[in-house]
Amino acid sequence: RYRVAFEAIRKSSTAPEIVVEQILKKLQNGEITTGARLPSQRVLAQSFGVGRSSMREALNALAVMGYLDVQHGRGTFISQELPNTTPSISKLQAALKAGSLLDVLELRETLECKAAELAAERSESRHLDRLKQALRDMEESQEDYRRFLQSDVEFHLTLAEATSNQIFSEMLRFLLEKVVGHHETFKTTLITSEYRSHSIRTLKQVLACIKREDGRGAAEWMREHLNAIRRELKDIL
Repeated sequence: RYRVAFEAIRKSSTAPEIVVEQILKKLQNGEITTGARLPSQRVLAQSFGVGRSSMREALNALAVMGYLDVQHGRGTFISQELPNTTPSISKLQAALKAGSLLDVLELRETLECKAAELAAERSESRHLDRLKQALRDMEESQEDYRRFLQSDVEFHLTLAEATSNQIFSEMLRFLLEKVVGHHETFKTTLITSEYRSHSIRTLKQVLACIKREDGRGAAEWMREHLNAIRRELKDIL
């Protein structure tokens, strides 16, 4: 079993940042090697003397920066290919902010993939019209960051409404408020032209599946749409 000793964290206000720095130090001096499987978040949190939320935030940041490979159902591993340079303080702080976005994405994936599936069964013509209009607005506003984001949000909220389940709409509205806040932080880099094009292309596929009542296809394309954000976060840090 893989065993590494960590120093307990004393300053809880900066716990995630210190956790990241300790793990990077262990990587640099060879105490942790590439491909190694990390203990569970619970065990790691106990080792560091921090809460589970701080531990998760730190691991998310390391994943965003490319140091960790999270394999759902298998565990968290040190990446086989590590970044060539040690992250700066500003990059680490950005990664911690981006890492919290991964938590939002995780819940969005669960919620929105199911919403896309249900929309394929329950949507009405008025929903389809609004989804098409949101996509047109996204295409016409690719050079206007705020308008593009507003149109993107409108697509997702309309999709939730098309489930005919009010709870979907309420939960997604709450999550998207957090997403918009994160976009304000990363807008200079996250909304690249490639990201915008991919976003429009995948949402067009979601709509096409909904039109032909293909719930499984709609869910899969929504998952691909959200996965693009994860890839984009890793590319900008």
